[in-house]
This record gives sequence, C-alpha cells and structure tokens, in this order.
Amino acid sequence: MGGTQYRPHDCGVSRSIAYFLEPLILLGLFAKKPLTITLKGITNDSKDPSVDTFKSTVLPMLKRFGVPAEGLSLKIESRGVPPNGGGEVILSLPVVQSLSAVNWTDEGFVKKIRGITFSTKVSAQFENSMIRAARGIFNPLLSDVHIFTDHRSGPQAGNSPGYGISLVAETTTGCLISADTAISHARHEETAGLEDDSKEGLMPPEDVGRGIANILLGEIAQGGVVDSTHQGLLFLLCALCPQDFSKIRVGKLSQHGIETLRNIRDFLNLKFVIKPDPEKQSVLLKGMGYGMKNLSRKVS
Repeated sequence: MGGTQYRPHDCGVSRSIAYFLEPLILLGLFAKKPLTITLKGITNDSKDPSVDTFKSTVLPMLKRFGVPAEGLSLKIESRGVPPNGGGEVILSLPVVQSLSAVNWTDEGFVKKIRGITFSTKVSAQFENSMIRAARGIFNPLLSDVHIFTDHRSGPQAGNSPGYGISLVAETTTGCLISADTAISHARHEETAGLEDDSKEGLMPPEDVGRGIANILLGEIAQGGVVDSTHQGLLFLLCALCPQDFSKIRVGKLSQHGIETLRNIRDFLNLKFVIKPDPEKQSVLLKGMGYGMKNLSRKVS
C-alpha cells in the first residue's frame, strides 16, 4: 500500500538493513502511495552492502529507470554494526506508473572517486588511517579523490563499536562502481565457542582502507555498468520494465547475478540473451521487460 509508516520496522541483527532495502524498493515503487519507512538494525557489516553504498549507487541507478528524483532519499539517522546493531535509517520512495527500459552499455572511464568512512564507539583516528591508506593507492592513478568522515558517538553510534569504509568510483558516463566493508566484533552465532571478545581480532584500519581500495580497483577492472554486488538488482529492474528491450553490460557474472537470472526465468518466464564480449572482457545482456504496471495508479 505504501504511505507513511509511523512505527519503525526492526530488521533484527542477522542481516544488514540494505539486505531488506533491495526488495523493499522494488515493491515500494509499485505501491499505491509514496512510501516513507524507518528501518532499525545493522547499517554496516561485512556481509551485505552498507546503507552508504545503497544511498550512493542504488538511488542513482533507479533514476536511470525513470524513477523521479523527487521523494527519493535515504537518511542515516544512526549507525549500527554487529553484533548488537542499533542503527536507524529513513527511506522515502516515490511511486511510478511503470519503469522505463534502458540501453546502458557504455561504462566509460573513471573520472572521480568518492567515499565515506564511519566510526562508532571507537577513536575517530581510525577513519583518518583508512583514508590515508586508500588514498595511497588511488592518488597515483587519479587526482579527484574525496573521502568524507562520519564519526558517531552517543545514541547515534548504535550499540556496538566498529568502523568501516564505502567507496564509489564515478565514470565519465555516470556509472557508479562501489565497494565497502565494516569491521566490528562478529555476531554471536558466528563466534560460538570463541570466548575471547578482545579487540585483537579486529583488522587494523590501514589494512581495511588498502584492502577495500584494491577491491574497488578489481571491480573497475572487471568492466560493466554496475559492480558485481548490484548485478542482481540491475537484472530485476530490467525484468520489471515495460515490454521493451533493455540492453546492459556487466563484468563477470556474479553468483548472485546468476541466481537472480534463474529466478527471473522461473517467476516471470523471462530470459535474457547473454553474449560475451571478448574485446571488452565483459558480458552483454539483452532482454524484454515483463511489462509491470502500477495497477493502483490511474493513467491520466
């Protein structure tokens, strides 16, 4: 139905909020009224994309499919990392009559890198170390690199200590390639039998910054208009388009992307034509949309 949900929804602490946001936006776009909802739980972990990455890559991706920018936002009220979460975000989504098919095959060249680091209940110095390490890798390659900090304390820092980084490369054709991670104490079920809850197990911030910078370079090298994490969402958006052809380019197909294509085939009876492009070492997909329409909205 959509509308403004006044009661926050608790996402628990087994998966991050972004895990729930992905299916929620697909449903919300076809709701009766524009959706505003507060989600509580984990904003940053190492298993799912962070809410920062969601904000910087998924929301612009929706605009390519004809989702209006007005009323589309994600506000991070407080941070939450495993094991105890405590984060809170507010998602606002407009409604659409239908999506529009895309011809999105030119990934362009990287022109700038943006990012954000965060720290909760630990020294803000951790963020500077991550930024210094990441810049050490990017600066010889590219001059336009800006990584912002977001140090939270008190209620806005959630219930557990942690720190992390989200990086996004923007290309000359407006593609956004992202990579992120967060470091915190593991969830309780993952540390069953480990009594030692000291800080020795946490990766040093320099290694985190360097590691995620290299992962981002790997994602860029793979080619494609989105990174491997967002392939599944891209395929779903194409599948929900009107009965018109969409053409997209991705790097190496990820496991999640392949599973999503299988689900699209099983549920919507749609198949994409998949053609490897050896010259660019990427994969071109072409497929017809299902013709999903918002039935609760009258066409004027």
